[in-house]
Amino acid sequence: MLAPVQPTVASALRSALALLATSPTPRSDAEELLSRLLGSSRAQLHLLGARTLTRAESVRLEAWLARRAAHEPVQYITGRAAFRDLDLAVDPRVLIPRPETEGLVEAALGTLRAEAPRWVAPRVLDLGTGSGAIALALAAEWPAAVVTATDASTGALEVARANAAALKLAGRVRLLAGHWFKAVGAQERFEVVASNPPYIATGEWDALPEDVRSFEPRQALFSGASGLDDAREIVEQAPRHLVPGGLLALELAERRVHQAAGWLRGAHAWQVIEVREDLARRPRYLLARAAVIR
Repeated sequence: MLAPVQPTVASALRSALALLATSPTPRSDAEELLSRLLGSSRAQLHLLGARTLTRAESVRLEAWLARRAAHEPVQYITGRAAFRDLDLAVDPRVLIPRPETEGLVEAALGTLRAEAPRWVAPRVLDLGTGSGAIALALAAEWPAAVVTATDASTGALEVARANAAALKLAGRVRLLAGHWFKAVGAQERFEVVASNPPYIATGEWDALPEDVRSFEPRQALFSGASGLDDAREIVEQAPRHLVPGGLLALELAERRVHQAAGWLRGAHAWQVIEVREDLARRPRYLLARAAVIR
């Protein structure tokens, strides 16, 4: 009896695309799963088209595709997520890093570049670090930064700590447990405070995609009936933890970022308040500088 013929990379990709046809992003999903399985980049898949999958690889891919067809996020299936130049471990204890959050990192880096002559060793605080994406990206891309990252979830901190160690950044990032600014000392000051806090209103549960609603941690998604409870708490406490001229950088829901900006306008604690768009031209980032006392 002849042994069953194992699929090639090319035929496995075709089968994956057919199975995931109802996914919002079938090609992206199929290529990400297959490339992670093979330890290659997505761009390299076409060069590997004639390669035959092993029996073990075929079994694993079949299981992964079934999980994705049941709406489980690709990043939880593979246990990995790309973020800027980093490859991070992720699991259901942490929110999956999004491309939009890369823009928050870029906004913070822009200020660090502009202030480099003045901020020689800038203290940077990432509130609600999750996988560590923001903190680790800033530490990797701005070596002069002294980075602190906090999270109220011990599970999230375990993930962030493992990522820091894997990226050889453990000595560069201080990880602290606690709710927002309660994790740091009352007298600690920072040049930059960045956060991607929960910003979904509890009443918006049904509007979320199935792969978000059923798999990602609720505490990282929802922020009260308004969707702004956590942002308000951060904004209210931030002036006590920023140096004069320090940057507060928040990623918020596009429908709420202007409302949050309105809290700061006219307040004596803030100056140079800006709402910046993401790459899809949606208002996404609230950037504000702490007032300089004269």
